[in-house]
Amino acid sequence: MELSMFNVDNGFVEAVVRGLRSGFLVPEDYRRLASSDSLDDMRSALEETDYGTFLQDEPSPLLVSTISKKCYEKLADEFRFVKAQTVEPLTTFMDFIAREKMIDNVCMIIQGALNGKAPVEMQEKIHPLGVFDGMKVIMSETFDVQGGFDDVYRIFLVDTPVGPYFEEYLKECDREKDEMARAGIETSQVGGILTKQDLEIMKATLKKAWLEDFHAFVQEMGGTTAEVMGHMLNMEADFRVLLVTLNALNTSLSTESKLQDRNALYPSFGYLYPEGTKELRKVWNETTVRAALEPYSKYLALFDQVKQFYEAESCEGRNTTTFQSIEDLIYAENVHMYEMAFEQQYHFGVFYALGEAPGAGNPEHSVDRQHGHPQHEGAHRQHHRPDFPAQGLKRRRCARPS
Repeated sequence: MELSMFNVDNGFVEAVVRGLRSGFLVPEDYRRLASSDSLDDMRSALEETDYGTFLQDEPSPLLVSTISKKCYEKLADEFRFVKAQTVEPLTTFMDFIAREKMIDNVCMIIQGALNGKAPVEMQEKIHPLGVFDGMKVIMSETFDVQGGFDDVYRIFLVDTPVGPYFEEYLKECDREKDEMARAGIETSQVGGILTKQDLEIMKATLKKAWLEDFHAFVQEMGGTTAEVMGHMLNMEADFRVLLVTLNALNTSLSTESKLQDRNALYPSFGYLYPEGTKELRKVWNETTVRAALEPYSKYLALFDQVKQFYEAESCEGRNTTTFQSIEDLIYAENVHMYEMAFEQQYHFGVFYALGEAPGAGNPEHSVDRQHGHPQHEGAHRQHHRPDFPAQGLKRRRCARPS
């Protein structure tokens, strides 16, 4: 039945996505890019590809930030074009993909608001896939960031698809300081709650809620979509557990008093859940992490490849730039997993791969963990890792871990 009915509603848009995939750069294109001496040479090298026109109106000299912005805009335009051709349940599926980017945008703007920075000043860092109607008000030059969080709460946290995640997070934060759980949060309370929270942990908490919601949605769909997307989201959940666990090493989140905060960020599904997650909840150093991962040969191999990074980080004065971090390996795993999603037909996984694989990251600069400085977009990933693993992760379509 699935084979006969899928193309009735979704055959055309799936063909469009597979056509867009054929426009991705190939090894020969990358060789030409590698031989470029300047960004303008790079623009010339792209002229014979599907990216040939997206920089043609930009004046010289080109900036790295300009190229990054135009790439994300191209991705967003193609994503919206595809979504405009969809019907339910694919439309809601693509809404879920955009919600992850909405969380990134909202958290960044809240961070700026807490620092007294106008949202319009962060326009360059906004992910275009996470833009929604209410953002036009917030991003206007007339918006008064000093006016409090009333408008931010109303527009971002109530009138958007990610509003329920924020609502639940704020309730939980308020519940922690007051055993008498309130039925809701008043807009006047939002600023006071957020100023006391670690926003990186908040972002990770929101991403966890989004991931669990997305997983439940695809499981309800059943069929090949549940199989392919279920695998990718299970891997996503496991990678987030690894990121949270390893990035918490050598920080206060690995101390006994903070383990509960760290463990609250583990998704409640995945190949590691529940046995592996249960063991990882107890770990506090490299040795205990390795012991917890021993039953999972795939993840143990990943950890063995990066343990030198975390061992070096635990020793003050040792240089970590020569070692790989878990982000580097997960990035490669994710990209290959998205690529392999195209090897099967009659499922929605190709739409997820379109939205995630080309945009593996975020326009927002990564952060130097040790010094808190924004890192240049072109810098090598492995030299730094974010303060906490709320960043997007990227995947591999591989066999279930043993």
